[in-house]
Amino acid sequence: MFCASGPNDVYRAVSTALGRERFWATSAPESGGVISFRLGDGRAGECRIEEAVRDELYRLQYFGRTLTFTLTAGDTGGTELMLSSSDPADCAEVVSLLLRLKASVDFGVDLRNHDEARTASYADS
Repeated sequence: MFCASGPNDVYRAVSTALGRERFWATSAPESGGVISFRLGDGRAGECRIEEAVRDELYRLQYFGRTLTFTLTAGDTGGTELMLSSSDPADCAEVVSLLLRLKASVDFGVDLRNHDEARTASYADS
């Protein structure tokens, strides 16, 4: 996905508690390399950060799989962003997460409905 925002803004969105809480989690504080996620659908868990390279890469264990955010500065600005999951069944969740991230960093918009009775799953597998 292409984001008009620069790599620093995109990286801060995934690598800081405030950034994650703007598009991803109800809360996501970090301590000692572990993020305590609480998601809108009620899931909660401890997720270990495996690798963090400022403005380039952010990899974490996330509810039994590995998520990897790879950021590359665009040729004319912005960020080329790739999000991959170690679980191929995550396609719908990955797409949802990418769209919410882009809306947040590029437009300051939170696409979540903030209703625990509804999930962020917009497509069937």
